[in-house]
Amino acid sequence: MAASILVVDDEPGIRTGVREILALEGYDVEAADCGRAALDLIDGGNAYDVFLIDYRLPDIDGLTLLQSIQRKAPDAMTCMITAYANIETAVFATRQGVDVFLPKPFTPDDLVGTVENLLGYKKLRDEASALRAAHEASLLELASEKSQTHSLVSSLRDGVLVANRQGEIALANRAMEELLGAEADSLLGRQASVALADGVLAPALASLAPDNPAPGVFEVEVDAASGRQAGDAEPRRLFIKVNGFYDDKGARLGSILTAVDISAVRRMAMEKARFTRTLVHELRAPLGALKSIIEVMQDRSLGDSLEPYAKSLARANERIDGLGELISDLLSLSSIEHKGTDQTPAAPLDVAPAIRETVDLWKDRAAAVPVALEVDLQEGLPPCAIADDDLRTILTNLVGNAVKYNRAGGKVAVSARRTPEGIALAVRDTGIGIAAENVARLGEEFFREKKPETKRIEGNGLGLAIVKRLVGHAGGRLEISSRAGEGSEFRVILPC
Repeated sequence: MAASILVVDDEPGIRTGVREILALEGYDVEAADCGRAALDLIDGGNAYDVFLIDYRLPDIDGLTLLQSIQRKAPDAMTCMITAYANIETAVFATRQGVDVFLPKPFTPDDLVGTVENLLGYKKLRDEASALRAAHEASLLELASEKSQTHSLVSSLRDGVLVANRQGEIALANRAMEELLGAEADSLLGRQASVALADGVLAPALASLAPDNPAPGVFEVEVDAASGRQAGDAEPRRLFIKVNGFYDDKGARLGSILTAVDISAVRRMAMEKARFTRTLVHELRAPLGALKSIIEVMQDRSLGDSLEPYAKSLARANERIDGLGELISDLLSLSSIEHKGTDQTPAAPLDVAPAIRETVDLWKDRAAAVPVALEVDLQEGLPPCAIADDDLRTILTNLVGNAVKYNRAGGKVAVSARRTPEGIALAVRDTGIGIAAENVARLGEEFFREKKPETKRIEGNGLGLAIVKRLVGHAGGRLEISSRAGEGSEFRVILPC
């Protein structure tokens, strides 16, 4: 029997996207646009295994709805989804009893993985209760069962550790082994107070103590080497939660500790703050310049004739065009983010006409530099599943940058070749290039390399961010190579 899921969100796009993604995975999915509609479905006799709840709903907030669900459907699993992701919100929601916190925007893989984890936890809990009732077994005996439950826990992405009522470690899954750097066999049966004393989980020892009934919530930072591939230097942030485990009579059997990697949530919160600061600067600077020009004209500082103000007015017009371009690019980014849940593939597209027509649009601008534009397309290119508008946007940004950041007498070469992966579309220039340490930052919102050659080049640093997202949405990838003072090459690999 398929698991039943209820998604509660006031955004139609989220509800539709989540339903379609999870339905493709074989789940029974219903949706509600507010808290009251969700409660009506529950009161109407509908039973759900998982609830996906928006943090901000139009009638009641997500945490209030969570409390009602916990009373009406205590066996269900809950996930809080929100665009207002930060560590404080995650901690507060978890303390209120939510099982998982999923920040928007999320990918289909994130959504499916979260639901699989929740159903895994639910199966573990249900089977543990059944085994306890049937055998009155201790948690240590439960851990030794060569059962489907043990295999399920071992495969969970999050770290899971169980200690029995004597404080002995009864279970540790594969993710917990990687976190602690020890095999499960060397942990089972040991006192948690000894095995965890010198590791990253030391702050949780008090909550794991047999005589401590209070749940515990912690956040810890883990060295990059713990449970990561070599070469990944970014530290991990883990959200640790400890809850008691009780029998039907309320007697404590032990504790369950879960370790969830919240590095992505924290990184997203920091990126949002950086994005906001940069956006404020990008808006404030031109608006300040426009205000100064208006004040000069209002005071008639240069006289009553319009002619002395012509240069300032031309500059004001440029600033207004820049603001219009910024707003257009921001809307494009937002549109692309919303398209992330759209799983409808684009119709196959013949890419050659779009490439030629986009290059033609830049011929006059290139001739003014002057820069030579060359096009070399392999015959018989296969059609690719990408929207025509998306491909033209990608090409416009890449060719436009190659022209703008070039030098007089330079060249821009646009080519397309068939590869085993599909089509490799390349834009190569002989321009000013990019410093090696900044290549990895290309594609960040608002990033522009600051050097004398770029000072007078108009732009807002959003073009490559748009390109990167559109290429990803089409299932492709963007490759960048550059040498300062020699030029750059941008390669878009599109599947066909």
